[in-house]
Amino acid sequence: MAGLPLAFASPWVLLALLALPVIWYLLRLTPPKPRSEFFPPFVILEQLRATEDTPAQSPWWLTLLRLAMAALVILAMAGPVFNPGETPLRGEGPLLVVIDDGWASADSVELVQKSALSMVSAAEEAGRTVAIARTTDLADVAIEPLRAADARALLESGDNRAARPDHTLTAQRVQTAIAQTQFGEAVFFSDGLARREETRALLGMLATINGPLLLARPQTSSLVALRPVENRPSNMVGTAIRSDSAASLPLRITAYDKNGLPLATAPALFAAGETEADFELSQPVEIRNQIVRVVVDNAQNAGAVQLLDDSNRRRVVGLISGQSADISQPLLSPLYYINRALLPFSDLRAADTANIDEAVDDLLNQNVSAMVLADVGTLPEQAREQITRFLEEGGLVIRFAGPRLAANPASALLPVELVQGDRFIGGALSWETPKSVAPFEPASPFFGLKTPGDVTVSRQVLALQSQDLENRTWARLEDGTPLVTASQLGEGWLVLFHVNSDNNWSNLPLSGTFVEMLRRTVNLARSTGVKPLDDAQLRLPPMEVLDGRGSMVPPPLGVKPLVLEGTAEPQVSLENPPGFYGTEDGFRALNLMGEADTLTTLQPSMVPAGTQTMTLATSSSLTLRPWLLLAAMVLFLADCLAVLWFAGLLKGSAGKPAKPLARPASANSAILLAAILGLFAWGGAYVPEAMAQSATAEDGLDYSAALRTRFAYVVNGNDEIDRISRAGLLGLTRFVASRTALEPGDPVGVDVATDELSFYPFLYWAVDQGTPSPGEEAMARVDAYMKQGGTVLFDTRDQISGVLNNGSGGNRKLREILASLDVPPLEPVPTDHVLTKAFFLLDSFPGRFQGGDLWVEQIGVADEAELRPARAGDGVSTIMITSNDFAGAWAIDEQSRSLLPITPPVPGQREYAFRVGVNIVMYTMTGNYKADQVHVPALLERLGQ
Repeated sequence: MAGLPLAFASPWVLLALLALPVIWYLLRLTPPKPRSEFFPPFVILEQLRATEDTPAQSPWWLTLLRLAMAALVILAMAGPVFNPGETPLRGEGPLLVVIDDGWASADSVELVQKSALSMVSAAEEAGRTVAIARTTDLADVAIEPLRAADARALLESGDNRAARPDHTLTAQRVQTAIAQTQFGEAVFFSDGLARREETRALLGMLATINGPLLLARPQTSSLVALRPVENRPSNMVGTAIRSDSAASLPLRITAYDKNGLPLATAPALFAAGETEADFELSQPVEIRNQIVRVVVDNAQNAGAVQLLDDSNRRRVVGLISGQSADISQPLLSPLYYINRALLPFSDLRAADTANIDEAVDDLLNQNVSAMVLADVGTLPEQAREQITRFLEEGGLVIRFAGPRLAANPASALLPVELVQGDRFIGGALSWETPKSVAPFEPASPFFGLKTPGDVTVSRQVLALQSQDLENRTWARLEDGTPLVTASQLGEGWLVLFHVNSDNNWSNLPLSGTFVEMLRRTVNLARSTGVKPLDDAQLRLPPMEVLDGRGSMVPPPLGVKPLVLEGTAEPQVSLENPPGFYGTEDGFRALNLMGEADTLTTLQPSMVPAGTQTMTLATSSSLTLRPWLLLAAMVLFLADCLAVLWFAGLLKGSAGKPAKPLARPASANSAILLAAILGLFAWGGAYVPEAMAQSATAEDGLDYSAALRTRFAYVVNGNDEIDRISRAGLLGLTRFVASRTALEPGDPVGVDVATDELSFYPFLYWAVDQGTPSPGEEAMARVDAYMKQGGTVLFDTRDQISGVLNNGSGGNRKLREILASLDVPPLEPVPTDHVLTKAFFLLDSFPGRFQGGDLWVEQIGVADEAELRPARAGDGVSTIMITSNDFAGAWAIDEQSRSLLPITPPVPGQREYAFRVGVNIVMYTMTGNYKADQVHVPALLERLGQ
């Protein structure tokens, strides 16, 4: 009826109201009056008074109740609607409905569906056909007019999708449909976002039909999405974006693990006028590495979700160096460039000790994902076994070459066999020049990286030729020799860079390519499932995907495997919605939003002139049918109760309510309190005991050796040799005190298996072929002492010139001892070495014998005498080897008389041997400062350039 806010879906049903008088008459009918016949006993019965009167017709109130019930059913069947909305359709002919059903329509999908169904119903009443088009449909989905019933079924079965609307493709499909069908009207249900010129092109195409264009858009509200998050060293950061910047808007961001449990939350605030808001999750890296999904609470769209895979997880990388540590020269550390390269995307754990066994055990206890060994030669057996298990369980070990590894190519745990020594390219005696890096091959994980044209290699360790060397090579030099090799051990990877980790052998560590190479290598650690590809393409099956409302669901039919090809980033589509692709062993996250994405509201300037607009809002109309049926049902129940009452079935039937069951008492909280108190009592009794044990252990360590400089010798169990060693160091101590400002204390004998070695600047070790060699654990302590700045002087005391290459008993014993040490390449003391001028000027190093060389750590090669690189540890060699019996020449008794004769008796040789000892003491305690002093003119000249 005009002017009233009431409409009926089926007004013809109201004709049934005309039947109400008939129903009223039927309800008032009574049974026919009985016929009277004479029967004698009735005279007696006639005199009896009836105790109850039976009414001749139904009570008026029961009749009225039944009439109301019938009227309510009739009105309900007519489909009344209170405050019905008017249909916005104005045209004639086929109706074209285009719906933005992408991720941004999640909040308005119900309103769009309801409005579209209303328009379909209006078109059906007018006898019009309807064509439905979705902006996420593929190109082969045709736009064709349908009967209203088919269009209604299509709308009811549709939902929004976790994909980007393609307005350009939709405009092309609309153009094809317009050429085939003369549409009389078009309706575009927009999600409220503008996609640059694509949306303008679609609206322009819809405006070309022969009829009005209606633009329906949701109410103005801020649509929120997330850009990719970044897992930094100290926190995880990200940015939320929105489409409307009118007012401030607070958000809460929640991070979930793979089981859907929340791990962290963070607030974010859009300031008024701002479309971006930053947030950060500051949990420890162990928690952040478990995050697989970051979500904006209550946003409920696929754009407000960021999925994380292994590439977003910060690997915990342990670092171990084989060279001596020097805090005063960190730029010369072999780990410096590795630290700088790994820090942006990894959490680094440096070993606290130079003892390889203890360092490996400590890093494994910290649950590292990868381990980097920089110029570590010989690995102790215990460390080798631990690293092997680590590799078999999926760990990653990256090794860098260097002098120590070059000197010990037979060391275990290498991906390829190495040639003894290293290859020097481009020296004065070589025709070759430093080699460049060859392009990375498709089978390499480095494939796709730009080949660094300015990177050259001057030294490398060479791999022995083998049948599988080709398959184990990830990077080469231009001459074909391997630069990086790798092999798989169990579930893990063992990788070797054939150059060292500083810039002495190559300038690769100074390049950005080095950072990317380490990034890709570290990403192989721990269940990434990313392996060198046999070809340039990889297909990952779908695991879980996001639906249009941002929820994780199993992949529906039609979702195809994700194809990774080269370095191209895959894109979200209907066939590849955002989600996880791969297997549990390794998967890839595909996200909807990228770093550069923004949200722009559809502006009126983009809408063609003459376009009618409407706002999708929650309708204020109310369908009265269910309420009328409910009222009719209530009246029916009342009628049933009235009938039962008239029949007398409700008399005296009132029952008594059952007593409520008593609830059981709550648990006694005293039990919990007693348990907590007991726990505290146990902890209080346990902790002081542990602290007392720790204090006792610390107090039991003798620190007296740290209060005064002392020279130490290794006690090897031979009383005579130990006596001469002590006497020799006593003589050296007194000579040093008489000739220099240093006044050392009395020498000390140490057991390398138990005593603390770090108190002594150097150890004198007299090699005895009849004494058992120390165990591997003891030699690991010696190796740590050397790498922490200490020096060990080995003396075979056999007057043999070729101390490292002959078969004497002392040398065999020395090789047996050195077999478990990480020994760098050695050379006789060069003529310009600091040892020749540390205090006295020397040209030879005699002891009780003459002729034997003093061997020290090699700091260069013959071809680069002028270009010897600076070294850590102030240039002090961690190992010295002689055969001239220094202690025998220094040995004195309590009256300062020499104990052993010089052989042969050369005049002045003992004095010269003492001077050698003084130079060794000064060299080990002051480093290579004398080398700097003698080069002061050259340094000043370079500083002036």
